[in-house]
Parts: sequence; C-alpha cells; structure tokens
Amino acid sequence: MGHLDGKVALVTGAASGNGRAMAVRFARDGADVAIADIDTAGLEETARLVRQQERRVLAVECDVAKKEDIDRLVAETVRTFGGLHIAVANAGVVERETDCFTMTEEQWDRTISVNLKGVFFTLQAAANQMRAQGTGGRLIAIASIMAEWGSAGTPAYCASKGGVKQLVRSFALACAPYGITCNAIGPGFIETQMTAPLREFPPLAQYLIDRTPVGRIGTPEDVAAVASFLASDEASFVTGTIVFPDGGITAGLYSRALAMAREQAAQGRS
Repeated sequence: MGHLDGKVALVTGAASGNGRAMAVRFARDGADVAIADIDTAGLEETARLVRQQERRVLAVECDVAKKEDIDRLVAETVRTFGGLHIAVANAGVVERETDCFTMTEEQWDRTISVNLKGVFFTLQAAANQMRAQGTGGRLIAIASIMAEWGSAGTPAYCASKGGVKQLVRSFALACAPYGITCNAIGPGFIETQMTAPLREFPPLAQYLIDRTPVGRIGTPEDVAAVASFLASDEASFVTGTIVFPDGGITAGLYSRALAMAREQAAQGRS
C-alpha cells in the first residue's frame, strides 16, 4: 500500500530528469500517472518505467507554452482516469549563450512562455478540475534556487522562477477554501539535462560541489522525494511555500575548501 493509492497525478516535462523521476515515484507510491512533454521518445521511456511500477500511465504530447495543449492534457487525463488529484507543473527551459546585454525578444518570450505562462495555465487548469470534483488536491510547481539568486547569463530563467515562487502563493490563497494546496519545489544543482553543460566542465562541477554544504550534486530522485511528500495527505497543512532540495546551498555562502581548512586548523590547535 502506497500513500498515493487511488490518486491520479499529472506531470509535465516528464520525458527526462526531475519530471521522469517524479512520475515514477508517484507510481511507486500508488498513483496512476499522466505524463506530458514535447519529447515523445522520452515520454515513451518514462511510460515504460511507470508501467514497471504496475500502475496505469497516459502519455500526451504537450507544449505548455500553448494553453490549448494544457487544457487538452487535463481533459484527456480526466477522461482516461476519471479525475485528477495531483498536478506538477514541471516543464521548463533555460536560455543558452546569451546575457542581459544580448538576449533577444525570441529568447525572452520562449523562456517566459514555458516557465511562467505554462506553469500558470497548468495550475489553473488543474485547480479548476479539482474544484469541480470537490475532492481537494495538490498543486506543485517546479521553481529553482534561481528564484533566490540572480544570474547575468540567464535573466529570463531567473525572472521566470521568481515568478513561479509568487504564483504558488497566489494559488495557495485562492485554492485553500477548496481543500487544494499549492507549493513550489526549488531544486539546487541536480543531475539533469539542463545542468549537463555545467557538470561536463570539471572545474565548474567541483565548484558547485564545493558550494554545496552536503558535498554532492543532487539527483532527480531527491526532488521526487519532496514531491511525493507534498502530493500526499501528510502535507495537508503545507501550502504557499517553496521547499529547496539543494543540499543547503541557499542557506548562505559556503566553501567546502574553506570549511576543511578551518577544521584542519582547529585540529592543529587541539
């Protein structure tokens, strides 16, 4: 028996990374899962992994930058499974090879359309379905540690994730009377396709590890564990907040090398 038995979950951006891990974790915990992405090949692999958990799965090609795709996704989910109890707005993109001085309108619009507009309309469609059912529900949006930090190279991404942080507060307030919670997850540096360019450069990868107090880069399963809790009945009193599975990186400035040097110095004095 899993703590999501009898639930129907929807996950966008589920073809890989955090989205795939959340879909599989929800299935492992007992939920049937609708998965969505523009990457149909990746979706099929995620669907296979969900079926291995002996749960039903619906795979839908969906571009969350298009509201009509989102509305169709929710309608197909309900038609297939009979309802919707958990929705994760996970789909996201990040701009590459640009900065505050050179970003084009096209780059800005694509990032905001997927990461902010797409999140809003995914939450809206799911919330309206949950209200109509009258059974409550769980809304989860994927933000980032970049909701707290700035980056000269990814201004649209940072703006979109800061916006997601505020969106969940608005939805939490609007949905509370209907027994629907809404929270965000703000992953740190996680082993996904999005962070691959960072991790493939050894000095930068080591820098990220050195900045992370627990001393490692996170995994999609770390994010999925948080999502599983927020999706459960155990999180019924948690709403309007953001949880950071980031190894402590947003706690403050940290240098593992400096911490080790201080420890060695303290041992030398003892």
